[in-house]
Amino acid sequence: MSSVLFISTAGALDVDPAMEAKRLEAGLARLCGVWEWTVHSHTLNHREAKSKIVLPSADTAGIAGPSPSEIRIYGDAVYFRWIYTGGYQEDSMLLTGNKRLEGTFRSSTGAVGAVNGKRLSSCEQTKTEASKSDPVDTEGKP
Repeated sequence: MSSVLFISTAGALDVDPAMEAKRLEAGLARLCGVWEWTVHSHTLNHREAKSKIVLPSADTAGIAGPSPSEIRIYGDAVYFRWIYTGGYQEDSMLLTGNKRLEGTFRSSTGAVGAVNGKRLSSCEQTKTEASKSDPVDTEGKP
């Protein structure tokens, strides 16, 4: 008695470019703003560093500050790639409640550890605050 095994091959997933662009745009809108970033290295004597970053980019958010070189968003899963002189860092994170990012990182130098982000302001809040600080002519002079 002989048996024959049939295995079907998986085909490539057809992705609609328009739908993919909408998905990415919605994800970037969820991230847009200023975040407090805490990086805890497990390989460098548990050193911890805090900074403020701007997502998705300083140009998009209208705020100066460091931003990742690449962002990929799949639902609540977010991937960041930071390129710097002499290497890179990759962060794999989970967005919860549009207010927190939590995950891990690894760098080209071999460092690994935890990364946490806490939203300080959204793009809408930041743009509103910036417009409040702009002088307004209330006397109606021509």
